[in-house]
Amino acid sequence: MTVSTFSDGRKFVSGNRCERGAGLEITKTTLPNLYEEKMKMLFDYKSLKEEEAPRGTVGIPRVLNLFENYPYWHTFFTELGFKVVLSPKSSKKLFEAGIETIPSESVCYPAKLVHGHIAKLIDRKVDFIFYPSVPYEVKEDVDADNHYNCPIVTSYPETIKHNTDRLDEEQIRLMSPFLPMDEPERLAGRLVEEFSFMDISSEEITSAAAKAWDEKMAFRARIRRRGEEVVKQLKEKNLKGIVLAGRPYHVDQEINHGLTHIVTSLEWRS
Repeated sequence: MTVSTFSDGRKFVSGNRCERGAGLEITKTTLPNLYEEKMKMLFDYKSLKEEEAPRGTVGIPRVLNLFENYPYWHTFFTELGFKVVLSPKSSKKLFEAGIETIPSESVCYPAKLVHGHIAKLIDRKVDFIFYPSVPYEVKEDVDADNHYNCPIVTSYPETIKHNTDRLDEEQIRLMSPFLPMDEPERLAGRLVEEFSFMDISSEEITSAAAKAWDEKMAFRARIRRRGEEVVKQLKEKNLKGIVLAGRPYHVDQEINHGLTHIVTSLEWRS
């Protein structure tokens, strides 16, 4: 963090990750923190045990567009009989684990973290890593001009593929197909194509994809209902709330730097 001290004795703290860094008293609060709640809900899916997974293990990195689509992929692979292995939560130590494979200093920090997540999955000796390239997400508003991802989110798996020598050294396949996450039927067809090298029938893949899409939509509905509950709570208790807008991966505390805890500690009232 950076502490700027002015001539009149006032101090301003920037870069702080918590109330303690800002020099504020840490207060306990019962106010809802939807960023924290979504993070827990998003990755609270139970994976199969190894003895329950006849098709082996698949590693999924906890990065970028996976914060939007993890419910889909966990359901898809679990239905097909794979044990889903999720990379650890982001941290500075995890970032450092992949720092040697980062080809550009100018790329955003969320993208740099991907390298560490991939390194940790390689350490876990998974059978293969699944990290798809996704140009388009679901169009959430009919009046929206577009619904495509930023270029980094869309194609960063290609960067990983061409800069991570350990994938070849450890003989771990990285599957990074370009997939249409906005069209469920076409997505199912693409998955049939991509998994043709495995002994899995097209009917089984199509069925798993349908269940995965249902879960993706159900998860979004649960998040929306929780938001509506919080808005109702704020009105009933005469509290103020802050709409903290961001990308899906901003629920990662290593990326949002604990900002949500600072917000909920304020307990503003109307």
